[in-house]
Amino acid sequence: MGTVLGTVAVLAVALTVAVALRHGSWAAPAPRLSPDLATTILRRAGFPATPHNVQAVCEHLGVMLLEQGRDDVDPARWAQLVAECEAARDDVVGWPQHVLDRIATARDAADGAAVVRLAQRCQDALLATAGTGRGVFGGSLFEPLPRPAAVAA
Repeated sequence: MGTVLGTVAVLAVALTVAVALRHGSWAAPAPRLSPDLATTILRRAGFPATPHNVQAVCEHLGVMLLEQGRDDVDPARWAQLVAECEAARDDVVGWPQHVLDRIATARDAADGAAVVRLAQRCQDALLATAGTGRGVFGGSLFEPLPRPAAVAA
């Protein structure tokens, strides 16, 4: 009796996985962004990690992921993906991860390395504007970290 129940359980799990894979509801997740990614970006750019600044970086990162993530995504699916992402925009800090997850799902996670490169490319693009007077860190959105006073000789 125990063997029959075990066999039925294994078959049920296998069937569930097969159906999920066939219908696209079982996609490999996108890489997890670090929970302190915005704080790290801000500090590397020379800005304080205030709640306002963290939210601003998360907003910009989410927008960049959404703008640059459309490669290899069917145009009809892209419109749906954008609508899904916009609906989740209220959680500003979690929004970049949500966008990355949707992009990975839309790409059927065929190339997980491409999604990792997308996240890194967007982070690098944000940091490339630090100190240039252009881009997200070039405007008046952020207050820079105070400079240490010159040491008296």
